[in-house]
Amino acid sequence: MRITVILIFSIMSSSHKRKGYNPIRYDTLNYYKRIKDILDDDSSKEVDRHVIDNVFSQLTGEALDVCRNPETSAIIESLLVFASCSNIRSLVDVFSTDWMSICKDRCASHVVQKILLVTPKLVSDKIKKLDDEKCEDGSDELQLINKLLHLCGEVLSNVEDSLRDVHVSHVLRALLQFLGGTYVGEKVLKSRQSRDYGKKYNKDAQKVDIAFLDFDVPVVFKKQLKSMYKTLFKLENFGVYITDSKASPVLQTLLLVLHKSDTELCQKAIQKVIKRSRIKDDSDNVNVPPVAADNVGSYLVEQVIFLASGELFTELFSKLFKGRLLQFAAHPSANFVLQKLVKTCRDKSVFRSMIEELGEGMGAVFASRNYGVLVALVETSHRLSCKQDQLVKMLMEGLQCWEPEERRAKFATLLAAFQTYDVFYKAKAKDTTTSPTLQKVNYHGSLLLQQLINFSNTKLLETSLVSLEPAEVLIMSCDPCGSHVIEGAFKSVSIKDKTKETLIGKLRGSLVLVACHKNGSRAIESIWKNVNLKQRSAIAMELSQHSDRLKSDMFGRHIERNFALHHFKTRNSEWSMLQKSDNKRRAMFNDVLALGTENGSAHLSQ
Repeated sequence: MRITVILIFSIMSSSHKRKGYNPIRYDTLNYYKRIKDILDDDSSKEVDRHVIDNVFSQLTGEALDVCRNPETSAIIESLLVFASCSNIRSLVDVFSTDWMSICKDRCASHVVQKILLVTPKLVSDKIKKLDDEKCEDGSDELQLINKLLHLCGEVLSNVEDSLRDVHVSHVLRALLQFLGGTYVGEKVLKSRQSRDYGKKYNKDAQKVDIAFLDFDVPVVFKKQLKSMYKTLFKLENFGVYITDSKASPVLQTLLLVLHKSDTELCQKAIQKVIKRSRIKDDSDNVNVPPVAADNVGSYLVEQVIFLASGELFTELFSKLFKGRLLQFAAHPSANFVLQKLVKTCRDKSVFRSMIEELGEGMGAVFASRNYGVLVALVETSHRLSCKQDQLVKMLMEGLQCWEPEERRAKFATLLAAFQTYDVFYKAKAKDTTTSPTLQKVNYHGSLLLQQLINFSNTKLLETSLVSLEPAEVLIMSCDPCGSHVIEGAFKSVSIKDKTKETLIGKLRGSLVLVACHKNGSRAIESIWKNVNLKQRSAIAMELSQHSDRLKSDMFGRHIERNFALHHFKTRNSEWSMLQKSDNKRRAMFNDVLALGTENGSAHLSQ
């Protein structure tokens, strides 16, 4: 047995050495794994306080080794959720002997980030009373706060090394959030690789909700945050960091934190980013500024656009984008910047300028295959109730179904497939008797249709929807992307009841297939909720003939229960009364929604 244990430990140690991880003793690893099992078995999450205290007491003597190992560090991250302020302070006491070494470690740095996430809720009472003078009451809360402020000082004194190091830069993102008293979101706080790391070594992490507690920051925090802001923008080679994969997310985090904690300072920071990055380079030979064309730098430009004030946004559009929209739309990275610009737009006059400019080269936008730009335009057109008819025409021209006029009936089919008329209807031999039909719904085509069905004028779209073949409506209803279009069409107040009735008619004879399908069952439930009693009765009549099949299907059984098909067959009058009352409740709810939409539209028009 002893030989087996030694062999296992040897294999583990050599494996960790090869990967660059810190090896630990087998019995130590086994101890923390048992602790993890205890946590996993406790579904109530009310862990015995003595257990946690004992674990952290044990951890104090071996914290460096345990937190530098991928398996045990992930367990410590889970434990931090249940830790007291005293527990975390004991761990931070060990880390503070050499902060930079800990923050540079690929495993221990994750523990530091988690500490910064959980600390606010543990020190919330003390943090409100903290000022810029050093407190001497000796409490665990204040000792922990002072240790973390010491970490800020360490990072500031080594700021360039911190920005260049992949692990320290992640800690710096968490520190900025801590100093600003606000959470910026995991996608900014952590890289995709970092998030994947957590999923690999801590697969149950999603079961524990760590809610960062936003708080009003004391003066000492504000001073430290401002000091970080000044230090970062004083860097001589600031332009290099804008496009650096490690440093640029730190700058994004800074802007987001300042946006929530100090709006005025945030706008100053944005102006400095614009100036230092030469984002408004007006030279004629530069169509897309280098920072906007960069895979990394473009993310920072998106944040600048999103957080800029209304006046600055208009200025950015005029000096950076106007006259270059097609170049942005066709660029593999800069098109995402354009999408952010379009989605952030609140000014109808600016949006009209965008449509006018892009309309002249819609073919180039389609050719670039950057379809997210089209989705952004349609979403904003719907939100602002602006240029909707012109945008529909632009899409139809791009799909080659505006002229000749008879092609317009194929708009929904071509958009769902996201193919031009010539591609979808390829030249066939003269003796071909069948016409191509929709086989699969494109993701971007689905997103566009979901917005278009809510436009104020849906006449052209409805004409094309009722022209769909029954088989195409069936395919769309059961398609992962297409089912959302069907749901949206029946929820839409813009789509006429006659059009909805025609679509239901095209599904007659196939309703049981839809009801027993993973995506189709969701679509048919949405149809059910948005039709009148007569249409519900017709649907129930057909489905009730297949009750046995529905009951035996994992999706169909829910439809059979939710539609009360047994009552439909046995107590039809009671069933009808129930459906009438349900429709009345929904009508009242829709009236409230419609009123809210009208008020919102009126507000936008002002």
